[in-house]
Amino acid sequence: MKKRIAVVGAAIIENQKLLAAKRSEGRSLGGYWEFPGGKINEGETPEAALQREVFEEFGANATIFEK
Repeated sequence: MKKRIAVVGAAIIENQKLLAAKRSEGRSLGGYWEFPGGKINEGETPEAALQREVFEEFGANATIFEK
C-alpha cells in the first residue's frame, strides 16, 4: 500500500497573471514550473500550511481566500 501525503497548493492570480515558480536545476524535477505549496505538517490546517509555504518560498505573507 502506498503512503498518502497531504499537500496544499496555491493559484495566485493578479492582474490576469498567474504566479508559478521554476524549480532549481539541481532538485528533483529541476527546470519544471510549479505552483507554490507543499506538505501539510502534522497538526497544521491546510490554510496554515499554505501560508507557511508561501512565506518559505517567496518571503511573502498570504491571505487564503478560497479552498
